[in-house]
Amino acid sequence: MFFQSQRDERHELTDHFLALANPTRLRMLERLGAVGEESVNDLATYLHMSQPRISWHLRMLRVGGVVKTRRDGRQVYCSLDVENMARARALLDELIGIKERIDIRKEVGA
Repeated sequence: MFFQSQRDERHELTDHFLALANPTRLRMLERLGAVGEESVNDLATYLHMSQPRISWHLRMLRVGGVVKTRRDGRQVYCSLDVENMARARALLDELIGIKERIDIRKEVGA
């Protein structure tokens, strides 16, 4: 069971970093970081892109756990999923052993 859990976490990390591996999606994240929450239509206008194209990129960002969406009537709003991004960072730190090295440095006063 532990092995399956590790594989699932690695799959989550793969989705997370694939979501970030695109200049358009990084621009979307930059915008959402600046405004907090924005409608898909307003985001499309800001980025000079079609709404279907923005929605496709948002899907990739949602699968990667980078953004979350909410619906209000016919309008869809998106925002950063900060908690999930922090979780992905912690998983990466654990995977590559960063936490252990930081803990050891604290213990030895380095």
